[in-house]
Amino acid sequence: METQKQGSVDYLRLLRRVALQRWRVIVVGFLAVVVPVAILVSFSTENLYEASATLFLMPEKNDPPFLREFTTPEATAIYIVLLRSRSLAQAITEALPKESRDELTKRVLFRDYLLTFMNSIRRFTGGEVVVYSPSEIAIRELQEARMSFNVARDGTVTITAVAFSPRVAVDLANTYVDVLLSRSSSFARQQARGTRELLENLLAQAKSHQGDAEEAMRRYQQRTSGSLKLPDESRGTVTALAQLEGQIADLQVSREIAENKLAYLKGDKPRAGGAFPGSDPATQSLQDRLTQLEAKLSALNEKYTDEHPSVQTTRAEIQEAQERLASALRPRQAPKPGGAPAPLKPLEAANLVKQMAALQVEGVSLQAREEILEQRANRLRRSLSAMSAREQEYSGFLRPVLTQTKLADMISDKLTAARISEQSQIRSIHVIDLANLPRQPSPRQPVKLLVFGLLGGLGLGIGAAMLREHMTQVIETENDVIRATGLPVLGSIPVAEAAESSGKDGAQSELMPVLFVAGNDLHSLPADACRAIRTALDCQSLERPLKTLLVTSPGAHEGKSTVLLNLSRAYLETDRQLLVIDADLRRPSLHRTLRIPNEVGLADMLRAGTVWPEAFRSLAPGMSFVPSGIRPTNPSSLISSKHMTHVLELARERADVVLIDAPPVLAVADCLPLCRRVDGVILVVRFGVTRRRSLQRAKDQLERVGARIVGVVINGLSRHETRLRYAEYTHYVGLQKRRKKGKRRK
Repeated sequence: METQKQGSVDYLRLLRRVALQRWRVIVVGFLAVVVPVAILVSFSTENLYEASATLFLMPEKNDPPFLREFTTPEATAIYIVLLRSRSLAQAITEALPKESRDELTKRVLFRDYLLTFMNSIRRFTGGEVVVYSPSEIAIRELQEARMSFNVARDGTVTITAVAFSPRVAVDLANTYVDVLLSRSSSFARQQARGTRELLENLLAQAKSHQGDAEEAMRRYQQRTSGSLKLPDESRGTVTALAQLEGQIADLQVSREIAENKLAYLKGDKPRAGGAFPGSDPATQSLQDRLTQLEAKLSALNEKYTDEHPSVQTTRAEIQEAQERLASALRPRQAPKPGGAPAPLKPLEAANLVKQMAALQVEGVSLQAREEILEQRANRLRRSLSAMSAREQEYSGFLRPVLTQTKLADMISDKLTAARISEQSQIRSIHVIDLANLPRQPSPRQPVKLLVFGLLGGLGLGIGAAMLREHMTQVIETENDVIRATGLPVLGSIPVAEAAESSGKDGAQSELMPVLFVAGNDLHSLPADACRAIRTALDCQSLERPLKTLLVTSPGAHEGKSTVLLNLSRAYLETDRQLLVIDADLRRPSLHRTLRIPNEVGLADMLRAGTVWPEAFRSLAPGMSFVPSGIRPTNPSSLISSKHMTHVLELARERADVVLIDAPPVLAVADCLPLCRRVDGVILVVRFGVTRRRSLQRAKDQLERVGARIVGVVINGLSRHETRLRYAEYTHYVGLQKRRKKGKRRK
């Protein structure tokens, strides 16, 4: 359980560390995203306009209870689904003016990045690229980017449209209102019910004809003892003819549905297989123009794909001709849905007029397509005359089977869609406000981009800081040391006040060790921490004597000389003979704090190959110090020489405890020869500075040369960590001081 606890990550400490130490990385990452986004919003973002229309949804008496209670979330969810449905978006695109529909297809707001990425892969691999048709692009724009709906609990619906042009925004919002009104009327629901019933009858007839055709085919096969295998060319012709006949049947069903809808709106009785009313001389030229364009499009479709410029141009011309014909037919409509004698409301009558004109235009287009397909089918029928009599007889039984099967499937799909449409009719609607032209661009899009930029910049900055922190992984707790090396922690030393004040002098504080004992105060917190380290070392000496101790660190400026100097003061308090040797021949520092001349020292003795008594300087009763001496040109060879072994032997004879200040392990290799000749090695790391991997490398190098690492000392605890770890000590010592002051006053 304890191991699991030690292995866990202190996320609160990690976040605090990132916020305090890596704030520059966070700021740089934040600005790297926010500044380009702000420039993009200021100079490159196009103006967008918003237009809103307000409606009120009225429940009907026969609605379920949950639809009559607008406070329930079920009603809101149902209305949102209906408003965002594909069928409604498709109806909107068909009812929009040409200018508004062109903007939806040419200036898109919705970007399908997944489709773009997949198309790039398809281009690279030589596959077929997926391209949406203009109508599909318009529907996706309405569903994904252009429209937003807010259904309040009281039944108020706000429809908001976004567009690059103020007029287009108004058209989008008001067209939604028009289509919703047409779908909300009882006439529309009765019309949907009539369409569903018509399709049910047609499906029953198609299935009956399909059964008859299959039965006739089965009898023919029994009579001829098996099926006849047609040549590939003849079979292809039969299949193509069957497909054409199926398409013709599909058009006939669609035209019959439109005829029945138009008859209902006119107040006439539905006529099975009836034709549209006779053509008006004023609109005959427009109808002829539409018929010619449909024939032209059919001829182009036989040669080119839908993406060919000629095909797209002809489709645009057909759309324009349909709009012109619908505009010409509207004044000639007299709606009387279902023969209802009650007068219609003006807005309701206007919507029904538009529907009737659209149905007549649809009938003209369907009839033209049907005639074109019938001509193509007659050509294929004439080509079948070249077959033998038996093949013609076989094809005569095969074609009805294929045609009726396809027709039944097509009617079944239409019936499913009609049932969904009948169930999705929206409740009664009252218009509160129609959309008006916006006077100024909407600030929503720039604000949205700025918010995304702020969030993205903050996420990038924090992510980069967390990555940087993960890569450094500095030492902060005893658990960090244990997880990194498995070595015991001898103690943790807080930052001394003298060190903090000297830190203002710049680099001088990094070069000189700090003596924690200030004046006569022998019980400062750092000094007591050194006494605890001394006690931990004495406990280890019970198993194996630790007479010579080498103090080093993974890198420079981690406080090894400071720890050694204050540890020597702690040993001096135990009445033991102490010897301190400054073996850092490259960058000695102890003599500065102790104010001892660095003239004759260890380097001089190693060069001369003899031990000079004057090199051992007495600092206090029971304490001697050997400075490093004049800096040599070959410190590594001097430390590893046999004369150093002689110096250590003499040091053991002169003192009970020998403390040796050695260079950093990872900086130079000077201390490695000494590690094998001493009884123990103490590794000093600095809180929040030493990296875990540096400590691991130092440990590996020391163990590689056979050094005995007795433990790790964490130096320079932060004030926050000191308060957490030594709260009891501070409270206890502070209480003692207050008592002493009270006695003095008495």
